[in-house]
Amino acid sequence: MLPFVLRVVATALAVGGVGVWLATGAHRGWTRTSEVEMRRDEITGIDFPVRRDKFTAGVEIPLAALGGAALLTVAAVVLRPRGRSGHANPS
Repeated sequence: MLPFVLRVVATALAVGGVGVWLATGAHRGWTRTSEVEMRRDEITGIDFPVRRDKFTAGVEIPLAALGGAALLTVAAVVLRPRGRSGHANPS
């Protein structure tokens, strides 16, 4: 039962990590928590930067999720119940 649960959690982690990355823009750099937008002053005509809060997941999010999913999958394989092979011990 535990190996099955580990595989389900691994799948959810992998799909969730890649899904968050895709949903927030699939940025191939590091995670960003703000964005700079250029605006123009109507009177002077000068452009100026305005920073606003915006979360954009970077490439480390899906990589960490896939790495964690791989570890959980290895744990599921190691912890799976071992059945009898039906062969006599040759020693």
